[in-house]
Amino acid sequence: MSRETTYRTEASGAPPGGIGGARSIEGRPSARLGQHLRRLREGYGYTLRKVEEKATSLGEAIDNSQLSRFEKGKALPSFDKLRALARIFNVSVQNFSDVLDLEEFERYKPESNDYDELLAMGAEDFARGDHGRAFVTFEKALEIAADRFPSPAERMAEARWRMAAALKALGKLSMCERELREILKLREETGRRVQVRALLQLSFVCRELGDLYLAQVLARESLDLALEDGDAATQAAALNTLGNIHETSDIERALSYYERAAELLQSVEATPELALMVLTNLGGCLVKAHRFAEGMARLQDAHARARDKGFRRIAALSATRIAEAYEQRGETQRASRALMESDALASDSQTPYHDILFLNSYHRWVSARQDGNGTREKIAFGRLRHLRSLLERRFPEVDEFDRWIAKHRRFDHENRM
Repeated sequence: MSRETTYRTEASGAPPGGIGGARSIEGRPSARLGQHLRRLREGYGYTLRKVEEKATSLGEAIDNSQLSRFEKGKALPSFDKLRALARIFNVSVQNFSDVLDLEEFERYKPESNDYDELLAMGAEDFARGDHGRAFVTFEKALEIAADRFPSPAERMAEARWRMAAALKALGKLSMCERELREILKLREETGRRVQVRALLQLSFVCRELGDLYLAQVLARESLDLALEDGDAATQAAALNTLGNIHETSDIERALSYYERAAELLQSVEATPELALMVLTNLGGCLVKAHRFAEGMARLQDAHARARDKGFRRIAALSATRIAEAYEQRGETQRASRALMESDALASDSQTPYHDILFLNSYHRWVSARQDGNGTREKIAFGRLRHLRSLLERRFPEVDEFDRWIAKHRRFDHENRM
């Protein structure tokens, strides 16, 4: 695969900002990173000279002419300089790595300058699971809205919301959150529908960053606003999110949310992706509630329909939940086959789903430990460490793996003393 701009992102074997370690970033200059640095600086109201002074106070030499070259995409900062810039602009170094990751998709940016056509093209890419291509298509729509419409706020907010959804799907949660907050700043200039959707998307981000309380507050606010507006599709999406939040702690409550969401979607025209996602979550929750036959029927239905429509992410996730259902019944061979199918769907070279691949490796790791198979355990563990370094989002299996790592590090440290 040829790239106009090359870079390398190396996993340290630990999650960014997590168990310890960070990604190293090096390669050729990046226009995207330069634009990002300029937006950060201008957002703070800093001059080039002001950034130089702040860098000096942190013990890092970044003169204003050097920073200008970074912003123009003529040079790439070293890791130490990026670390200093991250402190100055109050972002993580991971944020810069995420920006560089998006450079890969620049070649997919379409030539069209028609705003509505770009939204439609991006929606098709998103539904197919081509989230990087969708992102740059929606980004082009944002540029067109800003340049060509006399009152662009509504159109810009719509494009930003779609960009945020693509960033979330790519696992770029901090960048997703930034786009959503930009939408919410325009509350007085944009329509209520976009604002409600931004609130709901922000609840998704909070959930995946592990802030379940704030995620629940935002989802309930979105649900209340959608009820006032009679927007059944957004109500269903909010209920689905509330089901996600409660699934690890209160199965019956989560089940009630999923069932309400599914019932709403039967009576309204909504995106097929949402309907199949709710069906997948409902099926998985039914299995956890020991209603195996009902749950498996829904999971298999969702999986078949997602594959038929080309919704790769939903097909991969439903296959994982089918594997979990078989594991619950001790049918290890069927579970293994379902995990292999999920891996095949989630491993696309352009847009791999690291969270689903992590989940699948986690199940293999647990199974190998239970079986006392040391070789399979080591293979799965190595895969988990690599995938964990690529994940920003949190879910129970991630937290359990982090706790296991922390526990064994303490144990090793105590034994060495």
